[in-house]
Parts: sequence; structure tokens; C-alpha cells
Amino acid sequence: MRANKILEKLGIEPVSKESFRIFITALATILKYSDEDDIESLASWNAPILPNLRKLDSTEIRFIKSEIQKINLSIEECQVRVQKLIPQEKRKKFAAYYTIQQGTNLMALVVEEFLKRSRNEKVVLADPFLGSGSTLTTAIKKIGVEKVQKAWGIEPLPLPALVAYASLLHVTKGKKDIVTVIVGDAFKEISKVSSPFVIQCELPKADVILTNPPFTRWKYLEKKYRNYLLTIIEKLGYEKYITRREVSLQTLSMFLCDYILNSGGLLISVLPASTFYTIYGRGYKSLLRKKYGIYAMVECKSRASFSEDSGFKEVIIVAVKGDNKDRSTVFIELNNNIEEVAKIIMNKRDVRKPYANTINLHNLPRFLDINWLALFGEGKLRNIIVNIFKQGLKKRTLGYWNDILGKSSIIRGVEMYGPEFFFIPNKYWKITKEESDFVKIQYLETKTELSLNKKFLVKTLRKPSLYSHKIEAEVNTFMLSIPPVEINKLPSDLREYIRWGFSSGTAKPAINAYGKYWYSHVHKQITIKKPFGQVFVPDKVDLLFKNRSVFANYTKEKVAASKNFYIVRNNDETLSKLLIGWFNSTIFISVLMLLGRRISETWTRFLENDYVELPIVNINAINKEAMVEVIENVNKVLNKPLPPLWEQLNKEYRYKLDLSIAKLIGIENPEKIISDLYQALFSNL
Repeated sequence: MRANKILEKLGIEPVSKESFRIFITALATILKYSDEDDIESLASWNAPILPNLRKLDSTEIRFIKSEIQKINLSIEECQVRVQKLIPQEKRKKFAAYYTIQQGTNLMALVVEEFLKRSRNEKVVLADPFLGSGSTLTTAIKKIGVEKVQKAWGIEPLPLPALVAYASLLHVTKGKKDIVTVIVGDAFKEISKVSSPFVIQCELPKADVILTNPPFTRWKYLEKKYRNYLLTIIEKLGYEKYITRREVSLQTLSMFLCDYILNSGGLLISVLPASTFYTIYGRGYKSLLRKKYGIYAMVECKSRASFSEDSGFKEVIIVAVKGDNKDRSTVFIELNNNIEEVAKIIMNKRDVRKPYANTINLHNLPRFLDINWLALFGEGKLRNIIVNIFKQGLKKRTLGYWNDILGKSSIIRGVEMYGPEFFFIPNKYWKITKEESDFVKIQYLETKTELSLNKKFLVKTLRKPSLYSHKIEAEVNTFMLSIPPVEINKLPSDLREYIRWGFSSGTAKPAINAYGKYWYSHVHKQITIKKPFGQVFVPDKVDLLFKNRSVFANYTKEKVAASKNFYIVRNNDETLSKLLIGWFNSTIFISVLMLLGRRISETWTRFLENDYVELPIVNINAINKEAMVEVIENVNKVLNKPLPPLWEQLNKEYRYKLDLSIAKLIGIENPEKIISDLYQALFSNL
């Protein structure tokens, strides 16, 4: 097909009928603003794809001219359609999720409000992660081309870049001298610095950045490219804001935006919500507070995302570089109130409405800084928890985990490759007898029996769902912990079990990952981590608690746990009981709801770094009588099969535990606080 051959010559992907229609529409739009009538003249333009027109022969040029006459698409339609053409693998690689119209409209209105108070007669607009150009074109339509000194962007995919160029040319009424679109990698292009103020290809620093940067997971990027990105960002001066080498791509993208934004410039960006509650985002949060006035954080009321087809929870951030004298930030919900929201953001940040509240991010309590998303909404639950924590921290009955127990007191459990081999029992083997030194197991298929010495076995919690209805866990699972020795030096029954793991394929993940001593990777972790304790909290939890009655588990003896748990390591029985009471209290469950990292609509989690930033009961400063009362209430429910959590809120044992925790902390009017907490939780369901 002739159209397909033309697309291949021009380097346009995917090769399809729709791609050709979009290409032809973009070309027709550009021709409309060309001084020349012939397509061949466009090959000399400094624009995406157009120089490749030289590769076409006269027959192909004539075919393009004939197709242009048949066009019935608008360039605005192409801006939407082009993103649908990107193959899934490329969409994942380039994180090509474009901003929905509601988001671009809000951006444009905020720019309009911003320019009302700007001293600049004309401004430079930029989007280093351009897509099809909707952020810039929507803004230019709103503010008028007469306010634009330059509009530029960078886009790695040729066809969206051409559509963006044609759209910008259209919206600027053919002023190609103020429009620049580069096909390339924003990090590579922007790092080609010729002076502190001018970027390669004469892209001036921006007065306004409107963007939706790539959200691609770090692990999806090639190692060489990851190292390249880190090198660039460090050379640009942002090394101190990189909190760990495994960063997020959107964080690096925002450092890049900061580099190209003028002092006093406006930044509006769609960002995944995780930017503001993961360890990867801490460096960027620090940069924002240091260098910006953070005017607003906006979430969408009707949907989780501001990007088309994105599965991420997203927010829009509005910030002005250098303008951090007024340090209040409005956390606001966007519904059908776009114009009102834009005005509130830029002019009335000290606002109190049901869908908006003002927070000083520079004076946040340490525990609230974990997750800025907790600052959205009216916040009845938030206010109760903040009140409890403030009272406890002031009286020293609560203290930060890191200060009381130390960071090393919590550790994630053991990660194993091939759980159906390393856990015993498993789906293939059952335990038939446990003796003082040996465990006898039987292969379900052949009834073969083996005896495994307990020196190679470690008692362990396997997965949270097994212990979800009772606080004290009945531990009847072991995991293999085999030292890295030659297999022929191991006992015969253990050798036979290892050979079964190899032949059955159950140990294949470990074999592929660790080679010769694949059977020893669990032993290595146990030796280094020492993952033993009596208090265990799950890696993640469904906040609906439909199939879960307790949050934390307790064991009488110290045991290990899988990676599905965090283990509190301590040698104090009293502290273990106090922590179990704290973690299973409604107060802590509320903290989880408020500050946890949302990984779906209902599932949430804390990570090790989150726990050490949270307050916990301070055994060194609490009333001994109150401590005894908490432990008594814990003992009453320790072995009690419990209903789902929300059913417990009407039970006496739940109320007594919560009230004893409140008294332990020393909360004023504890009965009322617990009652208010229950009401706030029910209203959130």
C-alpha cells in the first residue's frame, strides 16, 4: 500500500490508515500557514518529520497532495486520536498518557489568572514532555497569541510531535517563528546547555511550564539509561535532592522542569499521587518547599486520574518559583467548578470550603508529612488524629518510632524465590509429625516420607490471610534455611527434597536467580536480617477489612516471617503487648486510613521508612497503671476469634481496648475522642 510505504520512509509509527490520516491532516494544517503552496518546500522547515519529505519521490508527493484534498479531520481531533495509536509497549516505555481536557482547561485558566498579575508583556510557554501539545495549545487559546513570546516542547515520538507542531502553528495563527517542537528525549535535549540561560536549539528558559511528565516505573527503564538520567540530573545540580538511586522518573522530570523555569515562573504539572507519599518523592518535596510557593494541589472529584487511560491516582500541582513568602497551599477538589478553582488557586488561597482547605506545608507535623494526600478534604478524621498525636507527643506518652525503638527495630520479612519449595508444608508436601529435632513430611502424590532436621527449618508466618481473624497467630509453618554448602554434605533426606525441588520446577525461580547455591538464599537473609520477633504487621491491607479482623499479629515465641510482613524486633514482652494493642487500636487503624500509601481504591500500606516516621507508645514515659490496663485488654482478645473490624466498633472489647490506649496516651476527654473517632470512621465507609 502506497500510504504505508510513505509512512515507513518518513519514520512514522505505527504504520496504519489512521496514522496516515493524522499525518495528512497535520500536513494540511501546516500548509495553510506556509508561504509556499507546494509540499516540497516544507522539507526545509525546522519541524518534526518535515525534513524527511526529501526521501519521497514525485509519485508519492502527488499522492499526498491528492489525499490532502480529501481531509475531513481537524487538527484538534488529531491531538486526541494520535495518542490512541501508540502501541502498548511504546506507551509503557514513553509513559504516553495525555492530559484530559478538564486538566488542560484548568491549566489554561490558572495561566490566565497568573498573567493578570505578571509584569511580563509576553511569556515563554514550554512543555518538555509535550505529547500532542494540548497543554500549550489550550493555554494559548485562553491567554491569546499576543501574550506569547515563544512556545516550545519536546516529544520523543515523531507523529505526536508533528501533530503538536501543527496544532501550535494553528493556534498561533501561523507564527512559526515563535513555535519550536523537537523530536527527542527531553533529558538529552535540555542537558545540551550552551549557557546558563539558553538551551540548545535556542529554546529559552520558560516563564510558564505546563506538563504531564512520564510516569514509567524505574524498573522498566534499561539500566544504562537509568544511569544516564541520574548522571544528567546530578550534573544539573540536583544530586542533593535524590534520596536514593532507585528514583522515580517523574521526580527526575520535575528536576528538569525546575532547571528550565525562570525565577518567578509558573509550574503546573500532572503528577502521580505517589510522588507525594513515597520515599522517592521526598527530595522533590524538599525542593518544592525550598524554592517554590506551592499554590495548590488539585485532585479530581469524578475520577482518579488527570491522564487519559491512566490507572494512576493523580494530582495537579501549581507552584511559582521563588514566591514562597505566602506559604499556604490550597488542597482543592476539582468538579464542575474549574473557573472558581482557578481563581481560588491564584487569588484566594486562604479559603475554607467543603472542597478546599488551606495548609502550611512548611509547618506540617512530622507524621503528616508522610503523605500530603491526607491534606485533601474536610478532614474530620485528620483533625482527630492530629489532636491525639499532638497531645501524646507533648506529654511524651507518644514518641517517634525512630527515636524510641530505632530504625533497625523494624525489618521486612524474608523474600523467597519458589515458596512452594521453601515453605513446609506446601501444596505438595504435608507435615505428618513434629518431633523435638525433626519434622516428618509426606509427598501427597506418592506418599513418600522424609525427615528434615530442625536445624534447617525456621518457624515462620507465611501470609497475612492465614492469621487475619485472631491476634495471636498459630504458627505451624516452617521455611527451609540451608547453609551454602555442597549438596553432598547435606543429610540424605534433605538432599532428596532438594532434588525434588529441582525436578518438579517448584525451585526454578531460585535456581534462575541464584545459581549453584540456590537453596541457600533464604539462609543468607536470615543470617543478615535476623528477622525474628513477636509483633508482625502486614505489608498491605484492605481498608474495608471485609476478610480481616485484626491488623497486627502476635506470637508467644520469636519467629520469622515472609516478605508479606514487617517484623518488630525487640526482647521485651511488655513492649510487644503494648505495640500489639497500639497497632490493633482503632486509633492506629485510622492513621493507616489517613496516611497509608494507597495502592488501589481500598488497599493501602506503610513501608519501613513510614513506620519510623510515625508516633508510637513510649514505654519510657507512660503511666504504669494505664500500661497494665492496656495489656489486660490485649490479653482478653489475644486468642479471641474476631469479626470484621467494622462490626467490632459496637463491641465492648473493642471500645475498652481503644479507651485504654487513649488513657495511656493521656488524651483529654478520652471517651468523647473515641466516640468522635468511631463516627468519623463510619462516615468514611
